[in-house]
Amino acid sequence: MAKKKDKVMVFPTVCAYHDEKDENLIIEVELPGVKKKDLKLEMTDEGFCASGERADSIYQACYSFLHEITLDEAKAKFDSGLLTITVPFQKPAKPKEIIIE
Repeated sequence: MAKKKDKVMVFPTVCAYHDEKDENLIIEVELPGVKKKDLKLEMTDEGFCASGERADSIYQACYSFLHEITLDEAKAKFDSGLLTITVPFQKPAKPKEIIIE
């Protein structure tokens, strides 16, 4: 009887950059061979964790954001092994003049 092979833990390749208008953080996570149903993404204001599983390996990694982001407007899509996450930067508060009494 053949012994079941253990799955190998792999860190996915990640590329992060600002969009053309410098309004969003774009994160690309390479997960070759992973199906959408086997993919998990968790995100907070401080960072994200992505994991996915295929027949011979498990991809798993967590990353921190270096910028303040708007979590409620985050979007993610998965196509042909590439997870693309788009997260808007938090807009700085506009100064408000305070009337001194």
